[in-house]
Amino acid sequence: MSKFASELPSTEKHAGPWNPNDLLPVAFATLPQHLYAEDPHWLGEDPLALAQAFSLANPWFTQPNHRAWLGVIPGQARLAGFYSGQEVDGERVAFFGFWEGINELAPHQELFQALCRWAKAQGATRVYGPINFSTFGAYRVRLDGFEAGCFPGEPWNPPYYAALMTQLGFSERYRYLSTSNQVADVVAQVGPDYARYKPKLESVVSFSALSGEFWMDNLDELYGFVDNVFGGNFAYSSPSLTQFKAQCGKPFADKLCPHTSVLATAHDGRIAGFFLVFPDYAPLIKRGLRNISYHEHAHLLPEPRHALAKTGGVLPAFRELGLFTAMGCELSLRAEGRYQQISACLVRADNPSRQFALRHGVASQRQYALYQQALL
Repeated sequence: MSKFASELPSTEKHAGPWNPNDLLPVAFATLPQHLYAEDPHWLGEDPLALAQAFSLANPWFTQPNHRAWLGVIPGQARLAGFYSGQEVDGERVAFFGFWEGINELAPHQELFQALCRWAKAQGATRVYGPINFSTFGAYRVRLDGFEAGCFPGEPWNPPYYAALMTQLGFSERYRYLSTSNQVADVVAQVGPDYARYKPKLESVVSFSALSGEFWMDNLDELYGFVDNVFGGNFAYSSPSLTQFKAQCGKPFADKLCPHTSVLATAHDGRIAGFFLVFPDYAPLIKRGLRNISYHEHAHLLPEPRHALAKTGGVLPAFRELGLFTAMGCELSLRAEGRYQQISACLVRADNPSRQFALRHGVASQRQYALYQQALL
């Protein structure tokens, strides 16, 4: 167990406001290990990283008015809550996250009722989740495709979580999709049309591979780009530069595929758009590898190799050019010969950008949901 975890007796409940100076209860950290002990698909949870997330080592806690709540019923359920005064659709909101537990309603009811009382006392009128701290962290519940396992960063939970959400009085706010196909099939579909379309785009932007080295060398510019491009997303909260660098610094950059990640640069030198691609490192994580980097570990991946197109964005000034679709074509063509499968990951079902994936990536599809509840 991590040195950050407390030595509270494993039978002791905890439910209340969280002080990041405190030590994380052992029961909170160990519950998933018991819950997923027989699950061959679970990619694990790092106890040290978990403890650091709930400590002052996490820049989230340094922001004004950021408060957390934590609850655990040993061996049964755990839950965390987060409040920062953020407004969504004109309402002050709280988030719940790090939710795990057994297929029994009672322990979840006990924790959620306590969290909702706390959130209401902070001034929130609605709670959303699962969201771990903010939408920069992990969020959503997996709804289907459990036989397929998961890739790093994909929601993973027992199949009964959606039913528990309903029983707890939560309703879906948004549905999300991951769509997958064979690289060869996508290339065959997009190649001819993109070859005709690309020269027109190249009068405005140029395309190149986006490496981890480029990402690290341009973190300050990318910080502004991310705020500009994703600021209108649901429940987006602008991270501090310190938070951004903690979340998207070298360990993040090291995992990027430097061959298929795409950078679109305007002729005046601005970053017009990017699309980030990662290999599916799940086979290596299951072997116990941590601190993975593309250059050191990608060659160890077994075939069929799977490319994950995870995050793409375009500056508003370039959106009417169809640049997002063009980057989807570009990364697909760059994936040929390196990967056999490709996925568009975690796209909101009502996002227009999903159309490229739905046209070219429906060999398989997985769904997720984000939930909400009014605090009455």
